[in-house]
Amino acid sequence: MKSYRLAIDGDSYEQKYWSLFIQNNFQGYEDFWIENIVPLTNRPTNIHFKTDQELAKIGKTANDICVAQLHYSILRHLARVFNIFRKGNVDLDDLTDGMTRLCGALDVAFELLERHQNPTAYDPWLAMKDNSGKMGSKEARENWERKLKSSNNFQENIKWIRYYRNHLVHGRMTPGISSGIYYFPKIGLEKEYFDWRKITNKEEMTKNKVAFIPASEILKLAWNDIIEYFDDQWRINLLKRDALEKSEKVEILENKTHSLIGATPSGQWADNETANNLGHFDIEDI
Repeated sequence: MKSYRLAIDGDSYEQKYWSLFIQNNFQGYEDFWIENIVPLTNRPTNIHFKTDQELAKIGKTANDICVAQLHYSILRHLARVFNIFRKGNVDLDDLTDGMTRLCGALDVAFELLERHQNPTAYDPWLAMKDNSGKMGSKEARENWERKLKSSNNFQENIKWIRYYRNHLVHGRMTPGISSGIYYFPKIGLEKEYFDWRKITNKEEMTKNKVAFIPASEILKLAWNDIIEYFDDQWRINLLKRDALEKSEKVEILENKTHSLIGATPSGQWADNETANNLGHFDIEDI
């Protein structure tokens, strides 16, 4: 049997991002792809999915197709954010887009993990519970998150990312400062600047300048935490070869220090050079 690899046998998107970040940041993506997705396709003839009849012959169903589609959708979200923070000067619209896509990837991941664990509990093609009582995507996401919260395994850094997205999307526009590069409050500090007048007061901003870092850095830090979280969760919950290590992985996750947990009022994300540069900004509402 042919040994498939994402860099050669994935679609054009997967081949492109294999070298850009999958290889070094999300190896679990390829491992799951090899074990669970390649068998669902017509490789080596083509990369498209098998029919229901063909799936039945190998003990697979539409539920497996659903999981495969979710898996690929997560990559597309991650790739979009990767491209945003790499472009350099990220503005408020880019930051909002990127944080929204990261939280979208998180929602899709919760659905994937729940569906993989309980494949027959959810209809593969339902967005939410219908009149017959069958559950769909909405219930899968909610049930996985409920499990995380009840077992105290919902990591704090992931919560902070969601809070920040919620503020960007559902709250008043986030104020920032600009001098060619856009700076915004670090994750965890956004609530300190609900009052826009705080950033137009130069004396106060001089004291609090370390609270602001480039938008591209905010997005990159969040992306790093999300993709690290995904890679851990894939190995704990999805990959057969790592099943024996599950208890050890859980213990590591519970004790791991993440970059975003430092993004509280006492946290220090910005280096000294970045902090000093903020003192030379012309402060403005964005």
